[in-house]
Amino acid sequence: MTKPDRAKILIVDDDRSLSTSLELLFRDEELDVRTAISGEEAMLELTRNSYDLVLLDIVMSGMGGHEVLRHIKDRYPKTMVIMLSGHATVESAIEALRDGAYDYIRKPCQYEELMNRVRNALLQHRLEGENKAIQQELDESRQRYEYLVQSSPDLIYVLDDEGVFSFINEAFDRLLGYKPCEIIGKHYSCLVHPNDLDRSRYAFNERRTGERATLGKELRLKGAANIPIYFELTAHGIYAKNANIRYLGTYGIARDIRERKFLETHLQQAEKMEAIERLAGGIAHDFNNLLTAILGNIELIKMQLDRQDQNFNRIEEIEKASLRARNLTQQLITFTRGGTPVKNIGSLSGLLRDVASFNLSGSNASCRFQIADDLWSVEFDEGQIGQVIQNLVINADQSMPNGGTIDIEADNFMVTPLTSLPLARGKHVKISVRDGGCGIPVDQLTKIFDPFFTTKDDGTGLGLATSYSIIKRHGGFIIADSAEGSGSTFTLYLPASDRPKPKQPDDSETLCRGHGRILVMDDEQDLLEIYSRMLRILGYEPVLVADGKDALSRYRQAGETGRPFDAVIMDLTIRGGMGGRETIRHLLEYDTTARVIVSSGYSSDSVLANYKEHGFKDIVVKPFNIHSLSQALHRVLTQD
Repeated sequence: MTKPDRAKILIVDDDRSLSTSLELLFRDEELDVRTAISGEEAMLELTRNSYDLVLLDIVMSGMGGHEVLRHIKDRYPKTMVIMLSGHATVESAIEALRDGAYDYIRKPCQYEELMNRVRNALLQHRLEGENKAIQQELDESRQRYEYLVQSSPDLIYVLDDEGVFSFINEAFDRLLGYKPCEIIGKHYSCLVHPNDLDRSRYAFNERRTGERATLGKELRLKGAANIPIYFELTAHGIYAKNANIRYLGTYGIARDIRERKFLETHLQQAEKMEAIERLAGGIAHDFNNLLTAILGNIELIKMQLDRQDQNFNRIEEIEKASLRARNLTQQLITFTRGGTPVKNIGSLSGLLRDVASFNLSGSNASCRFQIADDLWSVEFDEGQIGQVIQNLVINADQSMPNGGTIDIEADNFMVTPLTSLPLARGKHVKISVRDGGCGIPVDQLTKIFDPFFTTKDDGTGLGLATSYSIIKRHGGFIIADSAEGSGSTFTLYLPASDRPKPKQPDDSETLCRGHGRILVMDDEQDLLEIYSRMLRILGYEPVLVADGKDALSRYRQAGETGRPFDAVIMDLTIRGGMGGRETIRHLLEYDTTARVIVSSGYSSDSVLANYKEHGFKDIVVKPFNIHSLSQALHRVLTQD
């Protein structure tokens, strides 16, 4: 065990014999002792070494004891001093104690008395040092905890036993806009949103402790601007630790959860849209199959009629009605989850100007554009993004019945780890549509992207829901910012693309004829009949099957008999059988050179947007016509 350092004593007396005697006595007590025979020598020694105690004679030649005492207390205040005097008076004793001496001893004195006085002085010196160290540690600890409390991102508060604030941290100012002088002394209910007052009782002013105390309770608090802010509350009671166990108040922490609530709201929105998508998917698939049969038969009839025939116009009217039904099917898919976008790379600048200007034609509202000259390219479905811009512009126009200006801005935007938006890091294009209309009430702002939510008498509640799904399908994000009476701003973000712009496909209506054997797989008998008639008109020999297993069997058999198929057309979805996604995997394992065209009545299937990644060579989207079918076959059969 390490021994404590020996106490250091300096004896200052011009009587050498007395100094020597005292030095011998103190060394027997295991004290470290030095001597000085004058005040000047003592002052010099104190500059070289530190001492716990100085025994100081009052009367010395040169610098006297009182002067030395004052120098010691001025320069070395921690050092204890005991004054020694052979001519003690009450006045000299009072003066010495007033100047800071710990004790005053008259010479000559008894050894035991002197040692007791010295031990007391050294003990006092040690206790004062320990107390100062403890106090310094306490001060540092208090400063650390004060810093932690004041710099905390959470609200931290203390209530008294009546529910009145006795302490709040600086986060109240940062998050709610309240200074301590505005809150201290007020009841906690002044901060709680009126609709949450009942829920806050026995929570904000919690009396319980341990596992029964409030943990993770959500409440809305009122900011200085009277805007409700969601917080997650944790609180417990404070009790006096004595026999009475008296309740003193409440200690609580409230965490700002606005960002979490924001993300939860949009997650719920996404889940709603996904549920509707599942319903619409089946409807769209079946309806498009029916439309393919109807439009196919109409087209075949038209090809057999003379344009002067009185029935030709009637057939065309039926065709137009069927095409409107096709558009309605696509709109239904878009309402639910936007449909899988058929994307092309390009700039949004022209689309923004064209769509906005077209939809404001004849309106008393005007558009003001601010579009960056170096706007990044985006990979987007022109029809779908055009529909989003159309919805936003029409809503902005309708919010200003007396006219006004709609500001449309487009700029480059970089998403970083510090960006609080549910977007992938990297380049994005930011588009804002701002109006000066009536605005949206706060209680409706979280519902505007819900399917079928509308405040219009003739509205469907699908416009913004559609926009939400389209932007999500493009890997982007849309958000609204509005206050009643202050206009609205809708901001959407779309990922930018560095890929070069590809060549545009040929969309002509040329009928491309050919020859060869074509294997067609579809589970709808009416569609197989349409395929058969169209392919024969185009010069091909069709072979029809109803599922994937039969298709694989026919394909192998054709190869083995020396009459291979030149191309295959297969539907993605086969009820109760092997669909196109699985069939093509097996087919390519058998023949890696197989030329397969994918067809589907459900354009939301991701295979249609990325068909080449799955091994297909081309695509035909139902409902199709003979022109699109002929062109797809021509492209596939003329590939190198």
